[in-house]
Amino acid sequence: MQPTVVINHHRQTAIIIANQGDKLQLIRLAKGRLTVSSLTAVEIRALGYRVCDYSPSEAARTYLKHGAGVSRHARMHLERITQNQLPGTLSLTSYNSSVDNAFTALSSDIHIPLN
Repeated sequence: MQPTVVINHHRQTAIIIANQGDKLQLIRLAKGRLTVSSLTAVEIRALGYRVCDYSPSEAARTYLKHGAGVSRHARMHLERITQNQLPGTLSLTSYNSSVDNAFTALSSDIHIPLN
């Protein structure tokens, strides 16, 4: 899957890097060491994240320079993003549905609402 950058109403960004079962793996830019988190689509939606058009490669480069450090697992993903070595495609869709269906991960594609 292609990574994608999301942002919430507090202007906090995260990079969605993979899907694993019913959860999405993401790296959130925050205070402290950057790590990989797993959240359901409902949890991501509840945090107010939405897709933005910021380049995943640029975001990954910025994250790698994070002053508080980056975990080994997160660093591996971020370095792959900067080198454009992640397989799959990102498919963005816009639709109205319940919160449970707001974010849907299917096979190697991710469908995230644009609104």
